[in-house]
Amino acid sequence: MCRPSPTHPARQAHGGITWVTALLLALLAAGVYMGWTWLPVWVVHASVRQVVREYMNRAVNEPDDDQLVEDMIHKLRVLDQVGIPDESGKLVATPTVQVARADVTWERNTGVDPPMLHVAFSYSRPVEYPLLNRWTRTTLSVDITGDLARPDWGPMR
Repeated sequence: MCRPSPTHPARQAHGGITWVTALLLALLAAGVYMGWTWLPVWVVHASVRQVVREYMNRAVNEPDDDQLVEDMIHKLRVLDQVGIPDESGKLVATPTVQVARADVTWERNTGVDPPMLHVAFSYSRPVEYPLLNRWTRTTLSVDITGDLARPDWGPMR
């Protein structure tokens, strides 16, 4: 059996932290922190995309585009809120997704087969960096095109 000599690097590092271990722990901590910061942003953005798809599906049966857009904007406003500090430092509940009617592109194209609907907008939302007491803003975009064809489920039984 071959035993390592007392000067072997593995013997000297026994019980100590190497620079590789320290680097991996630092990367792990940074990854956890960024996930803690940005995961809620991505979850809310996924919910925004789902709301847009929901109203695009409603457009298959409802021809009133203005009402659909107004209802979608209202639902986006109540989807999520975040506490943003005001001038005095007090947290004020503010809707995370604020979209104006003029910012929404809602184009229904019935001249093609199947009929298509294009919905697009961008919104700016606050992002809090916990433990640092720092706020930034990020801009996220939604650009979805879908068909408005009524599904054909075959002959009724």
